[in-house]
Amino acid sequence: MAKVFFISKRNVRDAWLSAVGHILFNGDDIKTEYDKLEDPPSKDATVLIEINEPFSNPIMRKDKIMKIRSKFGNSYEVYGCLADTYLIGSIQSGYIEEILEGVNDNLLSDSDVSFPYSYHDRIYNYAPFSLEDTIHKNYDLKIINNKFVKEHKKLLKAEKVKKTPESNIWKLKNGVEFDLDKQISEQIGFEELPIGIFEFPRINQLKYIIQKLKEKPYSRRAQAITWRPLVDPYHEDPPCLQRIYMRIKDKKLIMQTTWRSRDLFRAWEANVNGMIRIQKNVAEQLGVDIGHYLDFSNSLHIYGNTISEVKDMLNRMKNKGELPEEIIDLMQKD
Repeated sequence: MAKVFFISKRNVRDAWLSAVGHILFNGDDIKTEYDKLEDPPSKDATVLIEINEPFSNPIMRKDKIMKIRSKFGNSYEVYGCLADTYLIGSIQSGYIEEILEGVNDNLLSDSDVSFPYSYHDRIYNYAPFSLEDTIHKNYDLKIINNKFVKEHKKLLKAEKVKKTPESNIWKLKNGVEFDLDKQISEQIGFEELPIGIFEFPRINQLKYIIQKLKEKPYSRRAQAITWRPLVDPYHEDPPCLQRIYMRIKDKKLIMQTTWRSRDLFRAWEANVNGMIRIQKNVAEQLGVDIGHYLDFSNSLHIYGNTISEVKDMLNRMKNKGELPEEIIDLMQKD
């Protein structure tokens, strides 16, 4: 049976350490598409993590909340484990600004070697297809079939297709009409065009979520997606985050995220620090408190080539008396 874990903790640090322990010592052994031939298999599980108070227990140093300064000059409270050097490094390199402000969105076009997507672009500026996607996949957009339009019941009921004695007229918008008794391609001058030449509408999905929850706090439709089915399956490195879901319960904004794949050791805590700041931003605009943060990963994993590094970290924390008993018990059973 594939391993499935549910973890519920008060804060980010305890949730991360619990997940590390369960996956490292009880997870499935499975290869990944990124392994080298000599790499051992990763440790992997499907995991649902609930953090009940995501902004509790910031990292402390000498009884003071530690502030991490990013390369952009901003200082942040960080939520997680100080031993997670990848978390600290991510904040220093500008991960929060990347998520919230899109400081690296320009690299989608300005970089010729990397940065295939950004979460800011996918959440705040979503389009189903973009110019850079033509590198990986292309499609031809064909003119819709006249007969299908003429017989479409919903269009007929909405009077978008109007039958006249002379012809059948398809009404689109702003006075644009097509005579369905003539070939549409003849009326516009082409039969098909490559998708790459079109600039698709951009959608700020967070703006939609805020407006939706202002109108109906109980709505089950306040969500944002990142996946582009037309192209992401053909990327070498498609987005891990798939969906953000928000709702107000008991006057608190809950946020739930779905991820297809996560590097638990080198990315999870940084991801969470970015996500809960989106949650905080939305809660402030809605004038409500922050509820739980729920994080679901289809594959939450520790890469085989980092397992020794994870064990070294846990042993150092154990020797310093910083490791929860839950993790110590798992280490002793290993």
